[in-house]
Amino acid sequence: MAYVDKIKSGKKTFYYLGKTIRVSGNKWKKIRIKLGEKEPTREEIGRKLKELKLEEYKIYNKDYLDADKLEIIDDFKEVYNNHRKKIPKTIIEKEETDFIIRFTYNSNAIEGNRLTLRDNYLIIKEKQIPSGAQPKDYNEAINGREVFEFIKKYKGKLSIEFIEKINKILTKNTGVIYPGRVRFFPVRIEGADHTPPNPEEVHSLLKKMIQFYYKNKRKIHPFIMACLIHAQFVEIHPFEDGNGRTGRTLINWILMQAGYPKIFVPVKLKQKYYESIDLHNKQDIKGFITDNFKYQLILLIIK
Repeated sequence: MAYVDKIKSGKKTFYYLGKTIRVSGNKWKKIRIKLGEKEPTREEIGRKLKELKLEEYKIYNKDYLDADKLEIIDDFKEVYNNHRKKIPKTIIEKEETDFIIRFTYNSNAIEGNRLTLRDNYLIIKEKQIPSGAQPKDYNEAINGREVFEFIKKYKGKLSIEFIEKINKILTKNTGVIYPGRVRFFPVRIEGADHTPPNPEEVHSLLKKMIQFYYKNKRKIHPFIMACLIHAQFVEIHPFEDGNGRTGRTLINWILMQAGYPKIFVPVKLKQKYYESIDLHNKQDIKGFITDNFKYQLILLIIK
């Protein structure tokens, strides 16, 4: 819990906003933000709490991402939330729909879906079937819209059941034999060196992933946490199909829980995306997170 310290220095008195955090085991560290010589108001303390949280993130996340990059992410969050406060609800709804279209197009295209961005717009926004659209491709687009409606309304916790529901929606009517069911058979990832764990290990690994999330969600920055959970999930590869799409949906659920902007992996950066996952497979975690930061920053600047 944060507190205000009153410290004398010579003839002057300064106020600091502070917090004591556990670094490891029995090791604790005090972090402080200088407030000034006047007793701070509640509003001033509220503004400085953001800076204090960033200092806390810097300590817990130094092995994942450099502090200057964390500041950039939080700056985007502030701009995003301020933007949403200034625009009418109708514009927010249009922006939400536009994001769902772009996320669905890119996420499905990474896995080989042949629909164009315009096709996804016609299906998701206009509820039209584009000429020549294959049933599987069309249903994947419909499922992309439905899964976002589901995670926006979902008020529960991260759980195996929640993840199964996401996968079930994403793979509905696409020819998958066991949609939303954790696999009980071995699988391989085409074109990858990584071999997913044996089926009897999958449930325990998913539980371990969920425990990691709840143990560290107040320490690890939400962007980093979203990337880590996604990587852990796709390495477990718990479903017959739709693992990548499910993992990328989990990224946005985690970001949404923390009030951060939603993101998507652009299909044009597909190769970089796979290369970053390879880094995680090789235990180069900082390289993996840094790569994710780079291609998301490129996308935000383009937008």
